[in-house]
Amino acid sequence: MTDLSLVGRCGLYCGACGIYRAYRDGGEYLKKVTESFDCSPQLVRCEGCQELTSECWGNNCKIVNCLRGKGLSFCYECKDLDRCEEYSSLYEGYRELGVDLKGNLKRIESVIQRAGSKKRTRSGDAGRAESLCHTIWKNVINVERR
Repeated sequence: MTDLSLVGRCGLYCGACGIYRAYRDGGEYLKKVTESFDCSPQLVRCEGCQELTSECWGNNCKIVNCLRGKGLSFCYECKDLDRCEEYSSLYEGYRELGVDLKGNLKRIESVIQRAGSKKRTRSGDAGRAESLCHTIWKNVINVERR
């Protein structure tokens, strides 16, 4: 089975997303997030960018909504990525923290394309080896450590 739930559409690993972490970890971090966004803890919910439920915070994400409107799954698929103000703002914010979202998107695209190729050439057995999510983030983390 292919698990894309934590592969962020923008190139951010959902496990590093503040909203996802606040929802999963709760406690003081959840309190800080709710104070920062002036909302109730019940509104801070997310199962991962690819597994949004009706209660998920991500349904209000401008990037998620933009991609949905264009029928896309990831920002790398968008021909307007380099001109997108919303993405540029997000990218710059994470770049200052040492996270290269565009580099991550390139690696995500590469892994997804390879997985698709393996599925076509190996009659679907590629999905049983490793989850796609694990493969993508293993590659992203290994590259960022170099």
